[in-house]
Amino acid sequence: ARAVNRSRSQKQGEGTVTMAAANGKLQQSRAGAGSQSTPGRLFLPVSASMVAVAILLFSAGGPAVVMVLLGVAVFATILAALIGLPMLPALLCYYRVIFFFWTGGAYAHIPKVLGLSALSRAHLYSLSSVPWLMMQPHYRTGSFQQDMLTNLSNVVLPTSIYGVPLKIFAQSRPAAVFAILFAIPGAAFVGSLWRCWHGIEDSARSCFRRSLLEPKDWFQLWRLNCRLASMTALATQSKDFLLEDKWVFIQECQKKGIPVTPVMDMPHTLVAKDVLEEGGMGIHVLKNVVHGGRWILQEKLENCEALNRLLPSNAPLSTLRVVTGSRGALPLLEAGSPTQAQAAKALCTVWRAGREGAATDHSSVMVDLPDASKELLGTGSSSAHWYARGLKSLGMPLSSADGAISKHPDTGKVLKGERLVGASAAATLCERAHEALMPTVPLAGWDVAFCTPKGGSSDEQPELVLLEANLSCNFFRGSVAWDEYSTLIDEHFAAID
Repeated sequence: ARAVNRSRSQKQGEGTVTMAAANGKLQQSRAGAGSQSTPGRLFLPVSASMVAVAILLFSAGGPAVVMVLLGVAVFATILAALIGLPMLPALLCYYRVIFFFWTGGAYAHIPKVLGLSALSRAHLYSLSSVPWLMMQPHYRTGSFQQDMLTNLSNVVLPTSIYGVPLKIFAQSRPAAVFAILFAIPGAAFVGSLWRCWHGIEDSARSCFRRSLLEPKDWFQLWRLNCRLASMTALATQSKDFLLEDKWVFIQECQKKGIPVTPVMDMPHTLVAKDVLEEGGMGIHVLKNVVHGGRWILQEKLENCEALNRLLPSNAPLSTLRVVTGSRGALPLLEAGSPTQAQAAKALCTVWRAGREGAATDHSSVMVDLPDASKELLGTGSSSAHWYARGLKSLGMPLSSADGAISKHPDTGKVLKGERLVGASAAATLCERAHEALMPTVPLAGWDVAFCTPKGGSSDEQPELVLLEANLSCNFFRGSVAWDEYSTLIDEHFAAID
């Protein structure tokens, strides 16, 4: 309190403290007073609190159990206040912007005094729209709420004890409001303290502010991208979003001459049987989509030799995720000139190095490529703790740092600095595909397979084949072109609003 008063006294004669302080733009003296990197600063106030609690317990003379519980409650409250007060400006800013939009505030009229970045504006605007958006139709499912329930069914809130399924916050609009007002700030508070305690962050306050106002973690970015896709599709009614359908996607790629995974014309219907099941069980009848069914029948693709040298034996097809951005929807939103160049651009590139014995590269190390044009691998990350449901979460980390993995866990091979042949060509292919197939989709995540060249030589560039495009895409914890990405989503949400 004295530190706050000193900071305020220095401001006398300069006007009231603006809400820019809520964005962390305080003087260095106040920043130092609230730093979480110096636990020793808490010693005196915490000690004084303990003494005060002891005096209260001694003088009250009530039942011992009640007084002990009261003392613990008082101590916990004081300690929480000491830790939480430095984070209060960010929380107040978060609530102010959320309620600004909930009370009819326009995107273009966000108070400039808050000093929000383009990413902050886009994040908070789209997050505040969730209760309304849940009731709106979705381009691939019945509603945005149904899409949330589907996509969050296997994603949990990591706790290191029990993985809490996140779909509980999509069950209803009140549940979503609860998540926005309490669950998200609560998770940011606990997570920032945990990351600071484990040396991942230098300041819990800075981490808390970033998590609430300008998130750069994979999960919140994924949900932000989902909201962008849904709201753009709703506002433009563009048919480009139909390419989320894998069969429509393959057909359009074939028409436009984009290399895509081949499809089997025959058989009309495929029957697969388990070798031991009986009584009609273990039988799967798959009618070919080419002949009016719902199943795309394909031969299994194999990694090229250049990739196999980086992978364990019996690894799955390990694809490159390229996320591209496009401004093609802005003219439809009356926010851009139809003649203005709207070329797609790669924003993020990540190689999913599959695990030994896995069926797909969903079980992988996500290896960053900071610059796809150089084709050099960076460090890797994992989000496995986000998918550990129930007690599977026991003992897993509450959080982890991006790029914390330097070696492939199955081989011990250091991947950083290794060349991923064909990565530059893959990024260019995805940019071309975005422009040709779906220019009005703001973001697209492309999965590219690196297959053995038709000539069979291991020294050649790999044959690049698109598997699918994900329009509510995930950055997979890779390096992002932040300026380009932030500007793109800011322009779209401003136009949508």
